[in-house]
Amino acid sequence: MTNLDHLNVISTICEVGSFQLASEKLNKARSAVSYSVKQVEEFYQLQIFDRSKYRPELTPEGKTLLVQIRRLLEQAKAFEDSVKDLKGENEPEIRLAVSSIFPVTWITDLLRSLRTKFPQTTIHLDVEVASGERMLLSEAVDMAISAAPTRNASLDYKQITNMDVPLVISDSLLGDSAPHSLTRASLAEHPQIVVKSSDAQSPDSGLLADAPKWFVTDLQAKKDLITSGLGWGRLPRHMIAKELSKGILKTLPTLGEISLSICLARRGNHHLGPVASHIWNYFDGEQSFSA
Repeated sequence: MTNLDHLNVISTICEVGSFQLASEKLNKARSAVSYSVKQVEEFYQLQIFDRSKYRPELTPEGKTLLVQIRRLLEQAKAFEDSVKDLKGENEPEIRLAVSSIFPVTWITDLLRSLRTKFPQTTIHLDVEVASGERMLLSEAVDMAISAAPTRNASLDYKQITNMDVPLVISDSLLGDSAPHSLTRASLAEHPQIVVKSSDAQSPDSGLLADAPKWFVTDLQAKKDLITSGLGWGRLPRHMIAKELSKGILKTLPTLGEISLSICLARRGNHHLGPVASHIWNYFDGEQSFSA
């Protein structure tokens, strides 16, 4: 049997689409990637990639072999994880993506319990915008707390809460107009403030086509611009409760209401070590989230 590392190289090439991108993802020289493919092809005496085109394409034999390669790599990973469980080893690090609309302060009790129970584990918190599921699927993170309007079949979900995200405008920009009287056309006269997705491949959603756009990188900046009367947009209700109660911001029915299902998600075929299991099981009980 050939080296599992060589098989992983082939799987990665198919995942990212080229030998060069695979070398970058695996932190290997381009020549080392080509060598791995050559070793597998020579060992099994068959051609895996058709190199006559701009991008490498799997041959019919390669397509069949890829299914078995990925199954074997998953089994090898499961075996290694089982050994770690037998030895009682905790993960050295955990990568958790948290949606920017979900306050980290809502999970400080969870983080405190991780610090107490797993003091040697490094925690990476990645605050993301509309990219939690993609980060999971690309294995950039181990788990994600994010909005899940649709469910990906490759992921497991555990609902945490629902979050109301009203469309708002400042009282100063609204002027003498009544909120219910603002049409899509009248909204389009002012900039829509948008938090840009943290994933370049994830399109920014909820855009009004005719409105000018102002893009920001975080929710606080979006709130500040909207509150200052420089534009309009959606903000989580928990973030603007005081401004709404004081009349500084007004909700608009123009584009309809949105309530997002916030979930903890993980890859369905991904083994959970002790630390990840602690995070997953933390949300089994009744949780009360408040800003």
